Amino acid sequence: MDVRAYRTAWRGQTVTHAWWDTIQLEQEEMRPMASSRFTRSEWDAIRNCAATSAEAFGLPLRRNRSVILGTFNIRELGRIRNRSRQAWELLTMICHRFDLLALQEVADDLEGVKHIKQGLGDDFGMVVSDMTGVFPGDRGNPERLAFLFNWHRVQRTELASDITYDRSQVIETLFNSRSQFQKAWQTHALNLEAWRERVLRAREAGGRTPSRPGIALPMFLTFIRQPHCASFQIPGANGARPVQFLAVNVHLLYGDSKLERLWEFEALVDWLALRAKQRGRTYHENMLLMGDCNLEFENAGLKREEIDARLKKLNSTKLKSARAAKVNFPLLTSHPAQGYLKTNARQDQTYDQIAIFAHDARLPSYEANKSAGHFGDDEYDYGVFSFVDLFAEALHGVRFEVLGSEEQDYIYLKAKQEISDHMPAWIRLPIPDS
Repeated sequence: MDVRAYRTAWRGQTVTHAWWDTIQLEQEEMRPMASSRFTRSEWDAIRNCAATSAEAFGLPLRRNRSVILGTFNIRELGRIRNRSRQAWELLTMICHRFDLLALQEVADDLEGVKHIKQGLGDDFGMVVSDMTGVFPGDRGNPERLAFLFNWHRVQRTELASDITYDRSQVIETLFNSRSQFQKAWQTHALNLEAWRERVLRAREAGGRTPSRPGIALPMFLTFIRQPHCASFQIPGANGARPVQFLAVNVHLLYGDSKLERLWEFEALVDWLALRAKQRGRTYHENMLLMGDCNLEFENAGLKREEIDARLKKLNSTKLKSARAAKVNFPLLTSHPAQGYLKTNARQDQTYDQIAIFAHDARLPSYEANKSAGHFGDDEYDYGVFSFVDLFAEALHGVRFEVLGSEEQDYIYLKAKQEISDHMPAWIRLPIPDS
């Protein structure tokens, strides 16, 4: 077999992959799979299940009269050698189903995302940010935000930019809340002093060096990673006007404080809501947020419903003017057929979000969520591809939630290493006048 033209068919769709060169493939065949990876026989079962029934687990089919837009945090999307050949094959198959896909945790060297793009072929383009989250030269884990898109179905337009809180806003926040920040600095100084003592004791004992403590901020200051946006349009059929939008790709704070996560999410929504009011000034009047917002909901829905209600209320407060956009967060709404959707591989949180800030009446409002998927294959819908359910079905014949804790842990740890600890979320939008 020509390893430079490795081909695999997934439900009638053939995708060409440029895999490792011959020597690397031979080494892969001779090297036992790491314990954190699925075995070859497990991958055979997963491949067969994906080829025949991936749609049953939420992976959307591409259709002629609609497009699929989505978000996928692919954990540590970096070096090729860190995943098995079969894992890259599955990741490429997943990405191929999307017409526009926002990716998070893209490594600074771009090796992994370029590998996927090469496997997708010439029909796909890419937009990628510069690194964020780490100052150049500092230790840390810099990452980029990227968009993959199908040139024939979603067209790239001219804008690309970061979303930032400018210096004057940061300085004003620091000044107006100087007493709260002073207390935070004093607390952090004490924590650093205690940390240095623990480091000395660990060194004397030959133990592991404890992690340096972070600063607990009293309020939002700026984003831990700058959101990145790029402009696109969905071409209309039969001479119809295209649907144009700014796609906003985010990977918000996780951290130790759930309150800080909420602050960062609310700051992003405020920025988008205020910008959405400035119709005529923005490059495209519609905005689509797609990314890992790290929202964590306790007690199965109370907090989710509170946030959903607050976001819907934006339509009658900050966005109440006739010139303002209307906002819709579908993943915060119970899907009419599937209930509340979970986006993490443990299936207990909806960290990842898609939001529509729409001036264009052809984009769905939150009222449309009640009937999502009910009016035909090419009409508005939304969902999550639960690859952990696919893995569980392939290996055990049941869904993930039915498995015992030991089997769940086994699948979760391998899925996290090979694919991700997040699952891709998506919306389907009809092509205008199709």
